[in-house]
This record gives sequence, structure tokens and C-alpha cells, in this order.
Amino acid sequence: MKKIACIIFIAMTVVACKKDNKDNNNNQNPVPTNDIIVAASDNALSNGMFDDVFKQGSSGTRKMDDSLGGKSSYNTLNSCATITITPFDLVSWPKTVTVDFGNTNCLCNDGYYRRGKLVMTVTTWYHDSGCVVTIVPQNYYVNDHKIEGQKVITNLGRNSQQHLRYSVVVTNGKVTDPNGTTYRTWNSSRIHEWISGEGTWNPWDDEYLITGNADGVTRTGKPYTVVIDTPLNIYTGCKWIRSGQLTLTVQGNPPVTVNYGTTPVCDNVAVVTINGVNYTINM
Repeated sequence: MKKIACIIFIAMTVVACKKDNKDNNNNQNPVPTNDIIVAASDNALSNGMFDDVFKQGSSGTRKMDDSLGGKSSYNTLNSCATITITPFDLVSWPKTVTVDFGNTNCLCNDGYYRRGKLVMTVTTWYHDSGCVVTIVPQNYYVNDHKIEGQKVITNLGRNSQQHLRYSVVVTNGKVTDPNGTTYRTWNSSRIHEWISGEGTWNPWDDEYLITGNADGVTRTGKPYTVVIDTPLNIYTGCKWIRSGQLTLTVQGNPPVTVNYGTTPVCDNVAVVTINGVNYTINM
């Protein structure tokens, strides 16, 4: 299979960075409140961490398919992760697939440290329509951020363009900072459409369109919601969101739109709009 992916979109945390001094605003225009900045940052961090869970989970189950079929797989983790499959046969379902990074931090190929386990229950072959993968982190950390909750990936089959589609649902998500006390909570329900890269062994050419919504509570206790207005284009070889738009609404604040562009381009530029005023940000 293609990979044990070790890339996350942690860089998206900077959605909350301050506006560029070259924007076309004046001192009378609204600026992001602290609540908005914190919510944007916390949502991006949670999104990135659970995208990591998706990548490790989907890659682990694809690795399962290959291992059971006697095929070799491209492994991007070096010796970081040990994968076990129980029962290891072609007929018994469901199976338990464990991706174990060990008890101490291991530096992965993407430059991020991981430790702990992702324990998955898999109902059938990953590429088969109806396959359900339930992922539960166990003492799982990325760059010393602890990730808790449950992620369920359901293969919805192929659409009219023959792209595989997956329902990806996070419940009771929680990301705790390295200090061990500060945390934020997060839930999401999204659809991942795998639009390119499925048929190659290259671990860096997978491309997805993502739709759906999310909600959470920030580390300062503010509830917020996120709705994807235009599908987000995600490419594993690029650490930025390449195109699409979402709307972030924090309790007691005006809605904020974040526009990553209309054409997929791997750059760090986005436009944030508050009360009709645009701010160019560099992520």
C-alpha cells in the first residue's frame, strides 16, 4: 500500500495570526477579537491533530490490506511505528489494527515527534464500500500534545466520478497542550473525497476535497462552530490548505470567513473577512 502517512496540517494553527500591515483597512475597521483569535487557533490545532489521526488510521488499514494480501507497502515512518493485525488472516472480521509508536517520542519523517498508540477496529477491507474503521488513541501524543477521543471512518463507496468518499466523524475530541493542563475540545462531521493519488505508491500525492462542519470549546471556555462553505482542497505534499472557504462563529462575536483561494495553490496566504472587511494573513 502507499504509506503510513506521517504528515499533519499543524501549520493551520496560524489561521489566527495577525493581519498583514499591507491590507486596505483603516483604524476604524474591526479587528479580530481575542475570542476569535483563540478559537481560530484552537480549531486549527484540533483539526490538524485529528487529520493526523485520519492519516495514521487510513494508512494503517491500507497497510493491513497489503499485509494480508502479501504485498509490500511504502513506509514513511522508518522504524517509528510497529503495526500489528489481529487476527492475521483473510477471513476473520472485524480485525484490530494497532499502530504503536512506542512509549517515548519518535521523530517521524515529517519532522514531528509521536508516541503512544492508535487502536483501530476494522470491519472489512479498507477499499470496500461499507468498511468502518473506529480509531481510539491510547496515550497518543504528537509533539507532546495529547490527543483523545474517537474517530470513525466509513467508506461510502465511489461517486459518479469514481472517487472514493469517506465519512469522517470525531466525537469527544480533546487536545491537551504539553503543559498537561490547558486543553480544547472538538467534534466534527466531514466527508473526504479522494480525488487523486489513490492508484500510486507515492505517499505525498494524495489529494482530498473536504466538506462538513465542526464545533468545539476553546481553551478559554468559548463555544464555537465551523462550517465549510466551499470544499477545502488538501494535498499531502503541501502543508497548507490549498483552496476553499470556511466560516468560523464564536459565541458573542460576528462570523468570520477564511478564504484559502479558488484555485488549488500551495501557498501560505488566506483572506479573513470580518463584518465585510478583508484581512490578508500569512499562515
